[in-house]
Amino acid sequence: MKYLIVILTFLGCSYLTQAQVLDSDPNIAGKSVVADKEKKSESYLREVQSPLVPEAVREYQIMAVEYDVAQSDLFDGRDALFLVLFRTQKGLIEASYDWTGELVETIERFRNIALPREIILSGMKNYSGWRVIGTNYYVYYVKDRKKRILYTIQISDEQKRKKILLDAEGTIIN
Repeated sequence: MKYLIVILTFLGCSYLTQAQVLDSDPNIAGKSVVADKEKKSESYLREVQSPLVPEAVREYQIMAVEYDVAQSDLFDGRDALFLVLFRTQKGLIEASYDWTGELVETIERFRNIALPREIILSGMKNYSGWRVIGTNYYVYYVKDRKKRILYTIQISDEQKRKKILLDAEGTIIN
């Protein structure tokens, strides 16, 4: 008798659970979530990515855009910015998200990564005989306000060292 009551209780609960499922097409719901995510990421990727972005950095920028803050145990949905660090051996991205999960600010710092050929050639055009001993890539992005992209190349001619600062287009700043 107890066995029968347990089975009937289980079937009754599962029947009630089925009654709470909404009748919607999962394909449509999934597409709207993806579309919302793409809209949120458009401005960041449009601002910081160009053909001159190092490939290793590009992957982490996409990772920062695709990160879902709602899945984090630490995210509480408050109006304050939510900071996430994406670390690699070569650098990091400090990404700040608002309460909707939209990426609103990043600080990106990478060291000794392979910079695009155009940037290296632009920086080295007045220094034949010198060799590259280090590189850096920096980005400061704030949504709807500003972005700052800098490359630094450390060079040496065996006796002297020099640091060359370039902007996002490869123009020497110093």
